[in-house]
Amino acid sequence: MPATFHAYPLTWVTGHIAVGGAPMSYEQLDSLKEQGVTAILNLCAEFCDLHDIEAASGFEVRYLPIPDEKAPDLPALEGALAWLDEAVYLGKKVLIHCRHGIGRTGTVLNAYLLRRGLGHRLAAKVLRPLRAKPANFDQWWTIRRYGKAAGRLTVREPSLESGRRVDLAPFLNDYARLVATARLAAKGLPRCGRDHAQCCRRPLTLSLAEAVHVSHRVNIGLPSEVRLTVMEDAAEASREMARLNALYGEASPHCLSAWTRLCPLSFEGNCRIFANRPLVCLLSGLPAEAAAALWEQTLEPGLAALSRQMLLALAGTIGEETLPRFPLPDVVSGRYVSSVFKFLLAKAGPSGR
Repeated sequence: MPATFHAYPLTWVTGHIAVGGAPMSYEQLDSLKEQGVTAILNLCAEFCDLHDIEAASGFEVRYLPIPDEKAPDLPALEGALAWLDEAVYLGKKVLIHCRHGIGRTGTVLNAYLLRRGLGHRLAAKVLRPLRAKPANFDQWWTIRRYGKAAGRLTVREPSLESGRRVDLAPFLNDYARLVATARLAAKGLPRCGRDHAQCCRRPLTLSLAEAVHVSHRVNIGLPSEVRLTVMEDAAEASREMARLNALYGEASPHCLSAWTRLCPLSFEGNCRIFANRPLVCLLSGLPAEAAAALWEQTLEPGLAALSRQMLLALAGTIGEETLPRFPLPDVVSGRYVSSVFKFLLAKAGPSGR
């Protein structure tokens, strides 16, 4: 079988990190997308507008400008590596590049390997077959200094990947089928998050299945800076809802009528995750009777079944008790995860603690 031709040939170091030279055409940028790259760590100081072009092409970009044949200072390097660690943890595929994909790229990659706990010897083994490696004394010396500052990782085995114990892909695929059903029912109707914002001022709670989906889309779909802003807004919304619950009682009519905040995912009338907004938002244009029937007969049972399957995968057992629901702000901020753990601990009882 002939090898697939790519306008930009990537060198994959792990399943989520690739290295190479600077993409020099829109064809090459499109090639990166075709190969699954969604984020770029750009090290080119000499191409001062390339990072803007990459961002305008739809990539999440971290710009760490390093002059050719030079090395980054340690604080700037640490910031870039923290961004890279987060991107990998969130499942994004990242390209690290300088102009030719050699010295500066190799320096940052080497530092990342040290950050992941490989140590100098194992890092050198990973770099050996690659073009990307520190290319001069300045870059090697920076790696030595970074290695001393980072120390050796002793709390776990060295690893290039962030492991996940439960593969959520099958659940997300099943959820996508529910989305398709809702989209078909709402086809041709005004769309919340684009054409109007009726559901953007309504407090929502989500099932576990939908919470996982929304959280996943926030994490992988929003650039780091935007995601941080959205999570801060969501945390503030959670605090306000807690205050209203304490004042009026949870989910009371008075509490709901006092809610004045926009959804933390709403920005200038648009939903930041419009294509992946919750099912209730998809149905917002349907007549109330039709929406209720679809929700009660198809969507809610489907979400409940998926949520039970997820809990079964997480806990190994699940009863018939009422499943937890999670306020949308808690889902966006990530706070809902602690509620899931509390639910699982309560199920386990004293023997499971």
